[in-house]
Amino acid sequence: MLNFQNKLFSRFVFLTGFILLLSACNSRPNGVLNERQMTNVLTDMHKTDAVLNEKGLAYGHYNEKGAYYKFIFKKYNITKAQFDSSLVWYSKNPRIFDNMYDKVLINLTSLQKEVKNGKYHPVDTLDMTKMRTNIWNKRNRYILTHDSLRTHLYFEILNTDFLYGDVYELKFLQLIAPEDSCKKPRVVLRINYANGKTDSVYRTAYNDSLLRRYTFRFTAFRKLKIKSVSGELLASKGYRGKQNVDIDSITLFREFNAKKQDSLRKVVELANPGLKLAPDKSKMKLPGMIKKFINRRFYHPL
Repeated sequence: MLNFQNKLFSRFVFLTGFILLLSACNSRPNGVLNERQMTNVLTDMHKTDAVLNEKGLAYGHYNEKGAYYKFIFKKYNITKAQFDSSLVWYSKNPRIFDNMYDKVLINLTSLQKEVKNGKYHPVDTLDMTKMRTNIWNKRNRYILTHDSLRTHLYFEILNTDFLYGDVYELKFLQLIAPEDSCKKPRVVLRINYANGKTDSVYRTAYNDSLLRRYTFRFTAFRKLKIKSVSGELLASKGYRGKQNVDIDSITLFREFNAKKQDSLRKVVELANPGLKLAPDKSKMKLPGMIKKFINRRFYHPL
C-alpha cells in the first residue's frame, strides 16, 4: 500500500514539474506579440514582399521598402522593436513558431486561391497608364561551342528614353552541359547611368544539364540619367577550352508609366542641376497603346 502511494506521489511530482516547465516555456514576456497578432503581421509581410518583388524591388532598395513595412507596424499599432523582440522570442520557441507559421501558410494559400478564382481585381487607373515593351534587339538564341572562345556573352541596350522609375525584366532559358569547362559561371544585369555609376544584380549559373529559366526584375531607383541597360547572359572567370552552352528565348522588357514620363524627367533634372534630358519620343494617344490590364501574381517564379 505504501509503495503504491509512493508511486502516485512520484507521478504527481513528475506531472506537476512537467506542466510547470511547459508553462515556463510558453509564457510570453511583456512586449512580445501574441500568436494571433504575430500571425497577422507575418502574413501581411509576406504579401508585401510578394508585391514588392512584382514591382521590381526585390534586390536591395531598403530605403524604399522600409516605408511599406512601417505601414504594417502602424496598421497593427506596434513598433519595429516590438516586432524584432517578438521574432527573437518565437525563434527560441520553435514548437510554437512552427505552429504559428502553419497558420501563416494557410492564410497565404487561401489568399492565392481567392486571387486565382478572380476575387481580387488589382487593375486601377494607375495600372492603365503602364507600358510594357520588349527592348531586346539582339539574337534570341546563342549556342556556344568550343569554337566560340567566349568568357563573357555581353550585351548592351542604348536608349535615350530610359528613365528613373523604369523596371527592366530580363528573361531567358539557359542550359550548360557538365562537360563545359567554365569557372564560376554567372548571369548579370546592369543599369548604367550617365555619370558612370552602375547598379547590378547577378545569379549563379550551373553546368549540370538542367534547363533553367532566369528572370530578373530590376528598378532604376536612382534619380539619374540612364545611359544603357547591359549585362552578361553568361560570364565566367575563364575556360579550359571546352564550351557547351545553349541560351534561348531571350527577352528584355521595359515597364514604365507613360503619363508620368514628363514629371519624372523634371524630377531627374531637379536632382541634377544643369542636366537636360532628351524629350520623350513616345508621345501618342494613350488609349491605342496602353494594355488594358497587367497580369499580376503574388508569387513570381524565377
